[in-house]
Amino acid sequence: MRDIRLTILITLIIILSFSTIKNYFVSNHSNDLNNEGKTLLKESVRVLNDCFDLQNKNKRSLKNSIELIEFCLEEYGYKK
Repeated sequence: MRDIRLTILITLIIILSFSTIKNYFVSNHSNDLNNEGKTLLKESVRVLNDCFDLQNKNKRSLKNSIELIEFCLEEYGYKK
């Protein structure tokens, strides 16, 4: 009877250990993906802000602004 209890206890400890290790690796992988996404988004925002040239927006006509936006979106809007 004691051997059966010991076997069950060891089995439960092994299952819990594997479950904990699996959750740890899944959690770390998820954090890495989030960090990659944030980095990509920040880089895209920086490139588009540079392209739109927001500091000189009052010096352009509406037509020139629209042309600039179209150019920026075609050139940098979608990162492959």
